[in-house]
Amino acid sequence: MKTMRQLAASQFESVAALAAGMAEIHASIAAVLAGVAAGAVWVDDAARPAVAIIEGPEGSYLLGKPADAVAAAIADLLDDWVYLHVPPGADVSAALPNRAMLAHPRLVFSLKPADLPVILPTELTLSADADAIGHRLFDGEMEIGRCLPDLVIGARAEIGLWVHPKYRCRGLGTLLVKTVLDAARAQGISRIGWHCHASNRGSVAIARRFADAPPVQALAYSASLPAENAGDLDEPPCRQFARHFEAGEAEIVWLGFHAACAWAEAGETGKALDAVERLARNGWQGEPGWLAHHWALARLQQEPRFAAALETLKKQKAPPG
Repeated sequence: MKTMRQLAASQFESVAALAAGMAEIHASIAAVLAGVAAGAVWVDDAARPAVAIIEGPEGSYLLGKPADAVAAAIADLLDDWVYLHVPPGADVSAALPNRAMLAHPRLVFSLKPADLPVILPTELTLSADADAIGHRLFDGEMEIGRCLPDLVIGARAEIGLWVHPKYRCRGLGTLLVKTVLDAARAQGISRIGWHCHASNRGSVAIARRFADAPPVQALAYSASLPAENAGDLDEPPCRQFARHFEAGEAEIVWLGFHAACAWAEAGETGKALDAVERLARNGWQGEPGWLAHHWALARLQQEPRFAAALETLKKQKAPPG
């Protein structure tokens, strides 16, 4: 079996040509190769790399088309929980670290400032970050939304948005994005990217208001739901995802977490609770707060079985004595 070798930062230039296409879509790759962001690079051949893995601030990236001889080495290198962005059209199945990995269709938009009518509600406060680009919304002292640069490299940036679920569908996301795009332009940033799951209807709708071209279709793989918000996915595929994750629990205990999320999104509360209880029984090493605060499990918050499972997990995590 071939091996993947890690490059020193001084050798990153050797993958520039291989990375060029993906770097146009993912600024994280460009930032790592330029030394602007922390990251790591592995290649099949240091002198003439045909395949590479780049770890960056926004995930991991597979470059090239892995042949069977190197695919096993890549699968061995990657963590089971990796979020792996892959080249369009490449057959990467043999390079994935486990059989639970699901395809995550994604969209990448290029955004420009737009003269859209937005109104800041009088009860809310808009505050700029120290970088003069990112902005946050507050209701009193509670932060209820933010739009921040995920990374900046020269005149290029990628931004992300979050709005508290109780404050959505009020135009606040559009307000934040417009504000940040205007601020970025004032700072000399002319190229702004926006990445989201293809299933994220709210994010896609906001991006289309500012997009200067149709989105680029991208693809990633992860052993998790291909979604970011409750209701993004229909119930039938969620049932399929739940069974898919359950099938892998004997090998990877934490897949029960994602089975619980999938069952909850499928409207199967009892099966979601069963999955949470299995985590507690099977010695899952994750944090109880990950369950308590996950968007897909919000509907379980009032269930006594959910509370009891969280309490069991807290006791298991508590130091002895």
